[in-house]
Amino acid sequence: MVPDMEEVEYTPAALAFPIEESLVQVCRESFGVSLRAVVLTGSLARNEASYSWKDGQAILLSDVEAMVVLHDGSQLPSRHTTQSLCARAEQRLAAHGVRVHVSLSVVFAEYLRHLPPHIYSYELRACGLVLFGDLSLLEQIPSYAASELSTEDAWRLLSNRLIEQMEPTVEFPVWSACGDADGDTDGDAHGDAETLAGTVVRRYRSIKLCLDLATSLLLFVGHFDAGYRTRLRRLEEFAVTPGAQQLPISIHEFLPLVRLCTAAKLQPETVELGPAFEERVTRWAWEVWLWQLQRMTGTDASPNSAAEEMIRAFGRRQGGERLIRGWLYAVRRTGWLQSARYGPKWLSLFASGLTPRHAVYMAAYRWQLSRPGHISSGAVRHIQHLQAVCDLLPVDKTARAASAADVARQLAWNYQEFVMETRS
Repeated sequence: MVPDMEEVEYTPAALAFPIEESLVQVCRESFGVSLRAVVLTGSLARNEASYSWKDGQAILLSDVEAMVVLHDGSQLPSRHTTQSLCARAEQRLAAHGVRVHVSLSVVFAEYLRHLPPHIYSYELRACGLVLFGDLSLLEQIPSYAASELSTEDAWRLLSNRLIEQMEPTVEFPVWSACGDADGDTDGDAHGDAETLAGTVVRRYRSIKLCLDLATSLLLFVGHFDAGYRTRLRRLEEFAVTPGAQQLPISIHEFLPLVRLCTAAKLQPETVELGPAFEERVTRWAWEVWLWQLQRMTGTDASPNSAAEEMIRAFGRRQGGERLIRGWLYAVRRTGWLQSARYGPKWLSLFASGLTPRHAVYMAAYRWQLSRPGHISSGAVRHIQHLQAVCDLLPVDKTARAASAADVARQLAWNYQEFVMETRS
């Protein structure tokens, strides 16, 4: 049975209060008079976080995402320092009985004023919560209409969820992913960290994929809005319009799954999903991914084999400046000396019109084609297919393609390094 969306409870004060207190306290201690504001973002700000209770403690699958805004003229912290702040916040929350991963970004107000017409910008302005400081700060974000939002951003969102879906999972640490407060250890060193079984993580990722597939679709058809509850209503409204018949998937099969996943996201322990759920949602997501790519490039009903050329054409159309910016980010991220190792490969990818982001997306597309049912049987061809995936990865740490799981780990690492923390 699917709970009525109007009856789903909001994030309880037992979670909201310690999260606010811990974040604000850590930020005030760390930045002092330089601190202008602490802004909660993401599903917690929208009262749509996924959590469960175990032995008197709250375990959150949703991250605590927050933006720390400093006064102009202050010094931005290093990545290492920010990671240490995350760890300290996680430890204080754990002391309050809340196990969760904390993600902080530290910016100036100018960053808000120059946010592009993306889903994140729209939801931050509409749903962000100022926990401390300048309450009018979010008004500096441009007031984009939903119709102005970038379709490329919606396609990127779906691409990111598909890559996260293919990551191998064994167990999932729900806190201390940034190491201890001094940054001397990594997340794997915390033997007492709460973990969730890989099956729970895969279920959560599949739920997120389904919901963000709906998000991405709604933006493309002009019915986007902020929040999962609201987007479910928008999808229900769109389902009865003539435009719904033009989608690459059946809206009448998809809509019931979105209802289930919305309920499962908000109350994870109350909804059962069928055994074929993950496979069906993933297949639909790739079909929509191709359809969106066709619409962005103005290509009519291209076969799957043309997807890679569409991505290259899309990259070339965006111009050399964007290509250069993407690869400069990869150089900074990797380091100048290490980058020299990959120079010939990176130049080849650059020449073909691929940014690191688009190279990783194309690698993900090739990877899913290597799965059973997509290629003919035979170990040699399978290995060749996996090697073709590795050929697109900016950094390939394996001597040769071994297994689909090994390549998926490489793909996930490249995604985390070269895609997650940049808009390039």
